[in-house]
Amino acid sequence: MAGSTKNVIIISISVVAIILASVAIIISLQNISPTNNQNTLQASVTQQHYTGEKKEFWLFDSNIPDFNETKMGIPHDVYSIPVMNVFKGDKVIIHFFNIEEPGSDDHSFTILDKPYNIDVVVHPGENKTITLDTNMTGIFTYYCTFHYPTMRGQLIVQSPPY
Repeated sequence: MAGSTKNVIIISISVVAIILASVAIIISLQNISPTNNQNTLQASVTQQHYTGEKKEFWLFDSNIPDFNETKMGIPHDVYSIPVMNVFKGDKVIIHFFNIEEPGSDDHSFTILDKPYNIDVVVHPGENKTITLDTNMTGIFTYYCTFHYPTMRGQLIVQSPPY
């Protein structure tokens, strides 16, 4: 009997200790006011606000090797970068080079989706710089008005990481 009484006392003390610890935790949590918690949360969010970065791309015209344009009925021209990933708030700089020989084809970098209304034509042997501020998220198709549907890509503007 003495052994079982001893076990009951140890279990009772353990239960009381757990209850007291739980009450102490609850009381300490109640002392944290929602206003203080909100201010702490806002301060940490403010400290990690994404301000945007400069993203540069060097874009060239290219072509699909061994592609029979006549047989396929579509152009063999493509962009060297089919996808550009950026975040909302980034400043995007695209250096677009038409590497065709003089007297060859013009190329364009065109996005007609708002707010990025861009239509820049680059003649053979020339280059142009296109600058845009990414102020809207989404997937925006860029294409060459002279070589659609093969010469196209996507500008993907994602929400900032923080």
